[in-house]
Amino acid sequence: MSRHGNAVLPWIHWFDGLDTDDGLRDRVTHLVTAPQGLSRDAPVVACGRILDAWKATYIPCAAHLAFIRQLVDRVRLNAMSRITSVSAYEASIYARSPVVQSDQEIWGVTGLAGCGKSSATKAFLRALSSGVKGGIAPGVQAPIEPVIRIEMQAQRSTRPVLRSLANPVFIAGRKNIAAEEMSQHLRQWLYAKGTQVLLVDEMQAMTRSHQSTTLIANLIGDLNSLGPAVVYVFNYSLGHKLLTRPQEDKDRLLANCLTLDPPLADDRHWQAVLDEYVRLGSGLINIDTKHNAHALHQLTGGLYRLLRILLRDACRIAWPLKVDRAVTMDDVRAAYQSRAYASQRGDVDALRSLHFSGLLSEKRRDLSAPFSGPMPSTEGGKIAATKPMFNQPPPAAAVHLLESALNADERRVLSKLRASPDMPTVAKPSTNVTRLPRRPTVNAEALLAGARLLSDGKKRGTVQKVDVENGGD
Repeated sequence: MSRHGNAVLPWIHWFDGLDTDDGLRDRVTHLVTAPQGLSRDAPVVACGRILDAWKATYIPCAAHLAFIRQLVDRVRLNAMSRITSVSAYEASIYARSPVVQSDQEIWGVTGLAGCGKSSATKAFLRALSSGVKGGIAPGVQAPIEPVIRIEMQAQRSTRPVLRSLANPVFIAGRKNIAAEEMSQHLRQWLYAKGTQVLLVDEMQAMTRSHQSTTLIANLIGDLNSLGPAVVYVFNYSLGHKLLTRPQEDKDRLLANCLTLDPPLADDRHWQAVLDEYVRLGSGLINIDTKHNAHALHQLTGGLYRLLRILLRDACRIAWPLKVDRAVTMDDVRAAYQSRAYASQRGDVDALRSLHFSGLLSEKRRDLSAPFSGPMPSTEGGKIAATKPMFNQPPPAAAVHLLESALNADERRVLSKLRASPDMPTVAKPSTNVTRLPRRPTVNAEALLAGARLLSDGKKRGTVQKVDVENGGD
């Protein structure tokens, strides 16, 4: 048991097994049992069961694991600052004065739709929730929730969101609660529960309103004043809208932003996801993932959601009336060309050509990153802010798509070029260069000398013409 000064840290057991990346990966990875008896189901039922199994599966890639590590460190740092000991925690509870940091951070997580943002936040929630044992103090009757995930709906105000976080006893029978009274209650209640991070997902559900960015800014601001750190997930189109907010809102909402990109076609993680999806097919999906990994990446852009949709549509094509044969790559290619996949096919084609068309990036803002930048570091135990950086190279998703469109020979050439960045150049024959004399400085004397030269030449030409006319030699 770790100690802080002379007191035992009451929350240290939350992080049991999370100190190493291997332990964190084991905690967040979620594999499910393959559905059985699919051949006896109707095609619609079988497709739905396989799709549910794919959705429940989560294998973290390197970028997701680094993102979850950042959030785990954020929780540890917050708890270290706010709950220093059991006695300090109990004193704050009974005095109704919870520790609220004045410089609380707000994190934004963005990425293409279908790259696994929501899955990563659920995995982070799973990582810490499974380590919770008992309470912080024996005398405090409150369920311990280090992380609370809020899934947004089509909200018209922030009041329903705040009420969902409150103690049911506090709001029972009360319809109208003053904003300040609700905020004061939530500061005490979330502190009693040991909540260190509020995860706000599905923010795009709030963009239907005309003043959606104002509602989002107000919601994030209200949550940020409650004590826990706030992490909100948003898509690219919402990011472009947030960039139109006043400067003070942008400084608050977009100061710490992380971008999650889909995996590369030759990434081992992409291969592992394909293998797991085929395994969940219970022998009814006959696809050689090793030889078709690049093809599947090209058809989906490396986006997990599009991969699930494409494979589901392939199952529907293979099983029009009965589940009687295995799904092959021919079915996958037919599904890609089908009308059902037309919208997704347009997105993949647009992503592939996004880097070459400035007009397309303006038209399809849901596919172009509003900003990009490196992931914050945790040097010195504190997360460094990452300011949005504009005019950056194309998003990694577009580069991945372009590379996935290469054939086998072109990929081998690209691999050789990457393996030998300093390729020798062919020696060129030397060339003799004759330098021209330097032009003298143009001044009044030079202009006068030129004028005299032209005048003398003109006179000599006139005399010669007269002599010729008089028959002279």
